[in-house]
Amino acid sequence: MKFKRLPPLKHLKEILDYNPDTGVFTWKITPCGFVKVGEEAGTHSKNRDGRPYKVIRINNIRYRANRLAYYMYHGIDPLQYLVDHEDNDSLNNKISNLRLATTSQNGFNHKIYSTNTSGITGVTWAKRKNKWLAQITAFGKLRHLGYFTDKEDAIQARKEAEKKYHGRFSRKD
Repeated sequence: MKFKRLPPLKHLKEILDYNPDTGVFTWKITPCGFVKVGEEAGTHSKNRDGRPYKVIRINNIRYRANRLAYYMYHGIDPLQYLVDHEDNDSLNNKISNLRLATTSQNGFNHKIYSTNTSGITGVTWAKRKNKWLAQITAFGKLRHLGYFTDKEDAIQARKEAEKKYHGRFSRKD
């Protein structure tokens, strides 16, 4: 996935203040008639899954706040990378919560889907076997981890596989 190039860093620092400890942006200028200097910048938007995230409009172009935060703090435009929220809270733009990730790394710690019956991603009930199935996707391949009589054993197998294949991007429950 490729994102649009962010505005020049010098320009961003002239118009916005970013607090890395709180993740909050404030305006250093008046971008339009009803916004005052010092007011919090940005509005909430929702992605395809309905999860909220913050956007900031600059020169009538919307930019994701997490990308701007990473750029303003590190001075590097993430371009081909996603800026992942480590705690899975897409409104938490504290710099300690942001990291660069590929699309697949970003997907490793996605939320648990509402259709999940076990409470753990990658662990499902296999009716035909009458056992719990554990599996994981890594490097573009679905890997079978085994069938288990005990749900806790299936969960343990999945968690170990997450550490092995997903590393620091594995989901933290």
